Amino acid sequence: MDCTLGSPLQHRDQDYGQLRDACLKCKSLFEDPEFPAQRSSIGLPADTDPARALKWLRPKEINKNAKFIEGTASTNDICQGQLGDCWLLAALSCLTLHQPLFANVVPNDQELSEPYAGIFHFRFWQYGQWVDVVVDDRLPVQSGRLLFSYSRTQNEFWSALLEKAYAKLNGCYASLKGGNITEAMEDFTGGIARSLSVASRTPAVLWRALGSSLSRGTMLSCFIQAVNRAEVGMVTPEGLVRGHAYAITATDVVKDKKGEVCLLRLRNPWGFVEYCGPWSDNCKEWDEVDNAEKQRIALTRAEDGEFWIKADYFSSLFTTVEMCSLNPDALDDTPSSWRITSHQGAWVPGCSAGGSRKYRRTFWTNPQYRLVVSQLDHQDVADENDDDAEEQGGLEEDGEEAVAAVQTDRRTSSTVVVELLQKHCRQKDKINFMYIAFHIYRVPPELQDDPSSLKASFFSSNKPVSRSGKYQAQRGTRRKVRLPPGNYVIVASTFKPNIQGSFFVRIFAQAGNELESQGGVPCSSEFSSVVLANPIAPDDRSKVQVLFKQQAGLDNRLNAVQFNKLLNSGLEESLHLSLETCRGLIFGQDTGGTGTLSLAQTEQLVAAVNSLQAIFSQFDTDSSGTMSSFELSLALQAAGFLLDPPVLQQLWLRHGTADLLLSFDGFVACIGKLRKLFDLYESEGSLEVKEHGINTWLLRFIGV
Repeated sequence: MDCTLGSPLQHRDQDYGQLRDACLKCKSLFEDPEFPAQRSSIGLPADTDPARALKWLRPKEINKNAKFIEGTASTNDICQGQLGDCWLLAALSCLTLHQPLFANVVPNDQELSEPYAGIFHFRFWQYGQWVDVVVDDRLPVQSGRLLFSYSRTQNEFWSALLEKAYAKLNGCYASLKGGNITEAMEDFTGGIARSLSVASRTPAVLWRALGSSLSRGTMLSCFIQAVNRAEVGMVTPEGLVRGHAYAITATDVVKDKKGEVCLLRLRNPWGFVEYCGPWSDNCKEWDEVDNAEKQRIALTRAEDGEFWIKADYFSSLFTTVEMCSLNPDALDDTPSSWRITSHQGAWVPGCSAGGSRKYRRTFWTNPQYRLVVSQLDHQDVADENDDDAEEQGGLEEDGEEAVAAVQTDRRTSSTVVVELLQKHCRQKDKINFMYIAFHIYRVPPELQDDPSSLKASFFSSNKPVSRSGKYQAQRGTRRKVRLPPGNYVIVASTFKPNIQGSFFVRIFAQAGNELESQGGVPCSSEFSSVVLANPIAPDDRSKVQVLFKQQAGLDNRLNAVQFNKLLNSGLEESLHLSLETCRGLIFGQDTGGTGTLSLAQTEQLVAAVNSLQAIFSQFDTDSSGTMSSFELSLALQAAGFLLDPPVLQQLWLRHGTADLLLSFDGFVACIGKLRKLFDLYESEGSLEVKEHGINTWLLRFIGV
């Protein structure tokens, strides 16, 4: 489903238009059952002081002159309340500077005047699609004041209602405590975010780059990196808060008696606590500037959270700039043509959650995505590796040099931007970001035509040509790199194996380059030629013939119960299979609708089970009677089944165990299910089914 801005996904199936019309028809105010006016929607402990009891009030109950938006939305409409969501509100301050982007998030057909139904809606980008979130306008109030976000004008409520909608999207208000501003920037725009180390440029170059970015609609923010948790929230002698997000809202030049001064305008989302160094609101430097100049830049010398700072001082005090633009050219003067490919994926324990490169036996099982670079850039692209802020504070995978040398001559390489976002880590009052990263490997020509060839040996003997950086416990990690022409594979992983989670990966590449999932080839089965073609051994034939006579019914055939007894009582102990698995094997045979086996069919199945036992033993390296689930795809390949990752993942979810081990019975059950599904597909006469292909068929029925 293509959920665009014009046709967004309805969050929790709530249709704003229908709900609003129903309320207007019955002359009632909307009360949202999906996000009720209760403590559960707050997610924080209740205040024990009765005088500070929480109330839920509508805007006109708080202020008789309540407006949704008074005039136009501005940064002064946003002040932080009793919630640590400065990252969200700083991004919201940036959003107000770009009216078209603001209108995408805040539909402009909403008012607190008649016709009024107490219902509002907002749109957010979520992992490749836009989502429309409905809320009622009951807001949490404590001691007569809004508990969370509020406007300095006191009678404006759009920011408080947007904050409520974003809290609903993420579970509750408490789920918004703490975050990275790039997360909110991307959710407001669907754009691509980047981190930039302030120290990577001279003050003059940085100032020019930020001004150019603002003019192209890029959202900008900054912060001072806290060395440890204790430093977060500490105020520096210059009045700046460590670990706190500030919005960058403008750059400009003013003239004093000494000449031109390059300035940046910042805003603290608290709405107070401002920079107090040179060029701050009340400093003497402004006395040397003409009033006309001060009026031109709209200088406001008030404690409103907004202040100007000289470019030199900015570079000496701040450590990181965060930016978000609709394409990767946030700092480049010449726009280029980008092609975007995205994939939804998952790390499934025991199947596709192989961990970092230090787990050499399982790293290859992580989701993989192919990239073919053939089209070169037609212009210089500057600063392709300026994301060094992302290297800080993460987990290193090993002590080795992690990236192989690769030629990156601008004339013979192309720009690629990769972003990996983990999904659904803000739920209710818990924020659980996993440590994630991605690696890019070059695929040699001899392996390019075989998508199943990139196994453990390939990754253990080759170094990546690039990576996202250290594993980061943040929602997203991204990297802009230059790659020479060739075939590459991108591997997305968590730091530790068997960590369950879902993710979204998108790849920006120059037009002409090709991107695809590693699992994009049709599944195939050679089971009949690999396993069923093996004849039964003479000794086993004699045993089977004797046991068949003992177990067969009057029709001289075996049903599932009798076949189960034959395997479990007369043959090797290791062939023990459950009755249900025996039924699956029988229904994989052509029994003419009887569900019973002839002697020849019994001999064939016993031979097949013996072959599967040999395959299973090959991967049961510790002779425990179980097979590591990471080896399931290799065992299935040995049995003649080549499966793409999504199919393998669904197969594991259907047959895998909680302890991430697979018994021989479970392995045979997988084989029986696959064999029957492949046979049914071959007999299917529908052209529509054939057009969709075997992969779609397997994904549809593998869970049945």
